[in-house]
Amino acid sequence: MPDNPSGWNTNIPLPPTPDGDTPVSFPNRWDVIRASAAEVMAIDDITHSDGARPMRIRGRLMLSAEAAFLKMRPAFESVGHTPHLKREGAQDVVYALPAVFGKARTGIPWLNIALLALTLVSVFIVGVGQHDQLYLPPLMVLTAQITGSTAAVPYPELMPTPEVWRAALGTGVLYTLALLGILGTHEMGHYLMSRRHGISATLPFFIPFPNLLGTLGAVIAMREPTPNRKVQFDIGVAGPLAGLFVAIPVLLIGLLLSQVGTVDQFIANLPEALRGQTSIMSEGNSLAYLAAKFVVFGRILPAGGEDVWIHPVAFAGWAGLLVTALNLLPVGQLDGGHVVYGLFGEKARRFRTPVIVVLVILTVVGWFQDFVAALRPEQIAAMGERVFSVLHAIAALPIPGWQWWGMWVFILLVLMRNHAPVLDEITELDPKRRALGIAMLVVFILIFTPRPLVITPLGG
Repeated sequence: MPDNPSGWNTNIPLPPTPDGDTPVSFPNRWDVIRASAAEVMAIDDITHSDGARPMRIRGRLMLSAEAAFLKMRPAFESVGHTPHLKREGAQDVVYALPAVFGKARTGIPWLNIALLALTLVSVFIVGVGQHDQLYLPPLMVLTAQITGSTAAVPYPELMPTPEVWRAALGTGVLYTLALLGILGTHEMGHYLMSRRHGISATLPFFIPFPNLLGTLGAVIAMREPTPNRKVQFDIGVAGPLAGLFVAIPVLLIGLLLSQVGTVDQFIANLPEALRGQTSIMSEGNSLAYLAAKFVVFGRILPAGGEDVWIHPVAFAGWAGLLVTALNLLPVGQLDGGHVVYGLFGEKARRFRTPVIVVLVILTVVGWFQDFVAALRPEQIAAMGERVFSVLHAIAALPIPGWQWWGMWVFILLVLMRNHAPVLDEITELDPKRRALGIAMLVVFILIFTPRPLVITPLGG
């Protein structure tokens, strides 16, 4: 048995007195804890704390674990402890953790506000750059307008007219509202459900980043463990459900603003100076995205060399589905991890290895596909026909790989190794939550995109 079988940090000092001087002395705290436990369970044995391990009480609960936890918690907290329920073999076990959780912080959340402001700017800039008649980077155009000089502009003739610039700014606003509306609703779903269950959590932290979306998303931080799997499940699914409630209509509206066309038509609409120097970014297809395109356009796309050239609002909706799918990966502290932990308890750890293996396969295949696609004739000749045939065979596998899944493998292996603990590990989900959990796994399959983005140089 490990030194800390409960899995919690037990080296936590007792709370201070109201005047903040010295820790409260609880000469009878063990009696209080023992008496509280005796009200809900038939006690077999008690092991007192030895400093490294918390007090342990083993026996058989006479109430449901959920009811027992709620009954014990006030008494435990009155003496600076919190109950932690587990089932070990045929016995129910209560550990008295020497800590009281749930202390909410007060004050103005300046960091949240600052990050939100920066994210608004970064997403807005990306949205402006997605306007279909703006051919120069937005910051380059803005600098030229402020300085009154186009000396640093590589193609001065491509400077937008005032009408195009105003339209691009409007596109930036629409994209920002659409994308941050989805991400913000997702995180507020977590936050409001946490508040509903009385769990202390931070407001969303948005992450600005000058990538294809303009942000790396947003997160909230839980300041305390959840009481049981029911509560953790509710908080976990609230985000994806809320986000999808916004993402799906945003996607459909954006597709209505989009057009269907071919690559040749796209090239024909480009200024002559950019032909051969521009790349096409193709968004990947999930089952749900294919269905959305079918609903709007009445056919499966891409087909016959045609695909949807999506409006920035549609791109925001597509990104909302992608972000939701990433969060629903059934691993660790992701939303999907909360779902499978709620459904299967400790058995949810079995999902970890298959998920990582699948992502590694997608990473490797994606790398070979990109590598082979970028080879020039002289490089193929230099490596030899036999080597190239092997590489080509791997790249030709009917698997839509993506090399950037490797980043997610790293995140799952290093940053999300363990699942967030709960205080009552015995209580299971009720039938309605189980049905919703299974439905969320189906949703994950429908919105997961094996190859999210493909960037193809027109000159390649």
